[in-house]
Amino acid sequence: MLDHQRIKSWFETVYMLCFTVGVRSIRCLKALVRFTRLIWAPIAHTLRRVLEWLLLRHLRKLWTEWHRISKDYRLAREHMQETARDDRRRAFLQLLAMPIVAIRRHRGVFRAALNVALPVLATVVLVLTVQYWLGAEFALALKYQGTPIGYIADEGVYANAATIVRGTIINSDNSFVVEQAPDLHVEVLNADTTLGEQEVSDRIIAAIGDELTQAAGLFVDGVFHGALPTRSELQGQMDAVLSVHKTDKVDGVGFFAQTQIVEGLYPTASLTTAARMKAYLKTLTVQTMRNIEYTEAIKYKTVYQESATLPLGFESVQQPGKNGKQHVYAQEIYVNGVKKYQTVVSVEVLQEPVDRVVSIGAQKYNESTELGDGKATGTFIWPLPYTKTISSPFASRWGSFHGAIDIANGSTNGKPIIATDGGTVVKAEYHSSWGNYVLIDHGNGFKTRYAHCSKLEVKEGDKVAQGQYIAKVGNTGYSFGAHLHFEVIKNGVLVDPLDYVQR
Repeated sequence: MLDHQRIKSWFETVYMLCFTVGVRSIRCLKALVRFTRLIWAPIAHTLRRVLEWLLLRHLRKLWTEWHRISKDYRLAREHMQETARDDRRRAFLQLLAMPIVAIRRHRGVFRAALNVALPVLATVVLVLTVQYWLGAEFALALKYQGTPIGYIADEGVYANAATIVRGTIINSDNSFVVEQAPDLHVEVLNADTTLGEQEVSDRIIAAIGDELTQAAGLFVDGVFHGALPTRSELQGQMDAVLSVHKTDKVDGVGFFAQTQIVEGLYPTASLTTAARMKAYLKTLTVQTMRNIEYTEAIKYKTVYQESATLPLGFESVQQPGKNGKQHVYAQEIYVNGVKKYQTVVSVEVLQEPVDRVVSIGAQKYNESTELGDGKATGTFIWPLPYTKTISSPFASRWGSFHGAIDIANGSTNGKPIIATDGGTVVKAEYHSSWGNYVLIDHGNGFKTRYAHCSKLEVKEGDKVAQGQYIAKVGNTGYSFGAHLHFEVIKNGVLVDPLDYVQR
């Protein structure tokens, strides 16, 4: 029951809403019609009165007069027919006078006709005039320095044509200026007769006439220095100046500065005389050239190859280099008799050089080791990779204590000595007893000494890596044969190297 009441209430609400909207819409529409009538009625009345005054009254008058003219025409025709029966001459004269009589009797109708026809005719003329001008095509009549050039579509055509003219004329001395504001006026013209940019530029050049001429210009290091009428004339002046410097010892002659002959269209004002051109050419520096040839060495190259079996920093020549030989053809350039430079023209190789091949040690005892890193690992490796033979141990000897081990096998002279661990070189010098020696501080309380060396490969202050090449075995100082005197110093005290070094 409740649902039925709700539906009924909802239906009544919708119905009243639609009814109210409909009634309001009809009232608004009627009000709009009344408002429109109220506004447009005076306007329509005014338009009708204007039309009445402009046209309708004249049409009604014309209609009335037309009936009068028709009636008079019938009467006149009947009268002429009666007169013609009696006197044809008189009838002919009446026929000639009839238009004049008609105009006098019906001048009102002619005025009315003119009042109607003239506005109509004016409207037709206006429409035709507007249509003509809307369909007309306009062009600009161009004159350059008073000379008619032709017709162009717009000013942009002339601007682009002027740019083409400037590019065509070689105007390096700025003696010629293209007119910026030519004589232009508008004319009605068929678009097919207008000129393009290239045609306009050609006609401008033709109109300029005597202001331009074909010539050959001289440019020195890119700078214009005058023009002569022909290339042959200018080249002849240049050759005449250069011929003075030609001798048997000279293979070629030319100007030191870069000279160039450019043919083209030049302003007449840029032309010079042959005498002036020759005088200018004489001021230029002249250079002479001699062809020479000689044989020279081709230096060999050094090729480096890493070897994992050699200590870090050690270099060993595997193949000596040999210079090659080549034959050179060149030119010597002289300025005012002084040689300025030489240019190689071609080279003929007579013998190829032989590369010098050098092996570079790359042996590492630790993957993180880098040449000269100075890092101590805390462990010691054997200092003489060539041999592990000990010729004298860490012990008493000849009435005194030998605080080191001597390493030798009878053929160790010149063999590479390596740093047993990374560190800093604190000594690299000659000593009366140790001879040439190296002392390395490993920074952890340990130092190592390498004595009796024939050659030192490091200096004081150098950082060395474990396994790095530092010296060669020798027999310097207080020594009786080539060997390595090797010490391990712990906190300032000599200790047996074999307790710390892996053999």
